[in-house]
Amino acid sequence: MSTKNKSKLLKELGLNGEADVNAIRQAVVTNKFRQSIGKRTFILLGPYPFMVIGTILEVVSDFVRIKVEVTNISELDGEIFSLHLDEIDVFFIEDGKYKIPNLNVGSQ
Repeated sequence: MSTKNKSKLLKELGLNGEADVNAIRQAVVTNKFRQSIGKRTFILLGPYPFMVIGTILEVVSDFVRIKVEVTNISELDGEIFSLHLDEIDVFFIEDGKYKIPNLNVGSQ
């Protein structure tokens, strides 16, 4: 990536000067979630591993609030989670072309 393109990208992400890869990653992921408020998302968190499927409600600083449909611990289904972006290992946000399956079918 040329220096000009790198500077442009950093400016678009709200970062000034040289930024480390972690700051760039956090800015890109934060912006992706912020632009996707109201959409469904699938998230894997590494510590357990823990799975969340739900709707993005808002992004506050480096936390994303999710209205949870289903997790791999059924007692937590239907709750609102605040997830720290650094804890997210893998995520997918519905884009209109690909859909996240409804895992609650038949469970009510």
